[in-house]
Amino acid sequence: MRLVPCDACGSMQLLSVLEKASSRGEVYQVSRCRDCSLVQVNPQPDLARVEPYYADEYFERRTDRGYANYYSENIKQEIRRVYNLNLNDLDFFDYERQLFGESWLVESLSGDPKLGRKHTPVALDVGCAAGYFVEYLRDRNWEARGVELSRKAAHFGLFELELDIIVGDFLNCNRLEAESYDLITLWASIEHMHSPRRVLEQAHHLLKPGGRMLLSTCRYGWLARMRGARWRYMNVPEHLYFFSLAGLKGLARQVGLQTVCSVTYGSGMTTRPDAGPLYRVAKRLADPLVKLTNQGDMMALHLIKA
Repeated sequence: MRLVPCDACGSMQLLSVLEKASSRGEVYQVSRCRDCSLVQVNPQPDLARVEPYYADEYFERRTDRGYANYYSENIKQEIRRVYNLNLNDLDFFDYERQLFGESWLVESLSGDPKLGRKHTPVALDVGCAAGYFVEYLRDRNWEARGVELSRKAAHFGLFELELDIIVGDFLNCNRLEAESYDLITLWASIEHMHSPRRVLEQAHHLLKPGGRMLLSTCRYGWLARMRGARWRYMNVPEHLYFFSLAGLKGLARQVGLQTVCSVTYGSGMTTRPDAGPLYRVAKRLADPLVKLTNQGDMMALHLIKA
């Protein structure tokens, strides 16, 4: 591991916030930049050290860091449900109607996805895992593809779902053309990246003028500060960066991506099948409250290439 400059502002002035042991017993230091306040794992492990944490069990065995079975139909439907919530909050469907234009109504009434179409929107999902959002967009008549580093997850999408998925590192992929995408998405991915700035710069490079970017990530706010190392998203070294809403908007603005709208959600009360009635009632009250007050520990942003 090595000490690296803050990815947001380049400062080397870091203040230790906490230490956290990983699932393998390795201890990582979480630091806050004194200049821009970005919270990050620093000193930072390289990709080779992080890769073992994304072994098959990350997608197949339920832990506080992974899924019970990411490839199951139940998980897939739950993920699609969350997509719909985020997309509605981020006014995605209005943008989608703008792209399809009048052909949207013609296609919907006729059942012919090609009738009346003037333009097929093109999308890229970065960190797509098994490609569930790629499939979601394909079902809505988009031309969609994904990029995924995990070979097993990508192969599930490629061979089981017959999706267009590139296996590899988004930042080193030579199969992506500049200004060719109407939409780029990063769902719960940017916190895993070694350089969020470079990821946003690359997305800006690939988007068409006026193209949109949707992303979600954990939000470092009062819930995170209160919970400290016990915060549900303080998973190191899988999560390397912990942005505030203002901090992520600011970084996006620096690379030429302006915020259209944003939302925060999540009270920190994770859905639990074995939860008692008091917990369920508290969660039903807390979740809408933190969303209303913009204090959730998750956030989603809709950005536009200026």
